[in-house]
Amino acid sequence: MKSLWVDDIRNPIDGFAGDIARSYNQAIELLSTNEYQVIFLDHDLGDFSGEEGRERTGYDLVLWLVQRKMDGFPVPHEYEFLTANPIGKANMKSVIERYLLT
Repeated sequence: MKSLWVDDIRNPIDGFAGDIARSYNQAIELLSTNEYQVIFLDHDLGDFSGEEGRERTGYDLVLWLVQRKMDGFPVPHEYEFLTANPIGKANMKSVIERYLLT
């Protein structure tokens, strides 16, 4: 089972055997070239690399995954949350449940 850990600061849990993305762009790159069963998501990625000057978050990544699924590409089947941001977690969870787990 292939897993992806998306977090700018935290290291994976002991025994984690998967890929690590430290930014939104790294996650997109890995998700575009690999199929993952499980994704571990942080919300606050500290990634301000976009042209719009705002932080790209785990929520933005979830929205990207929704579009990817709508375009017919594979997306992970399981989602775990790493974030300490309760609002960010709730937002990601609601989109995942509505669009990615159906």
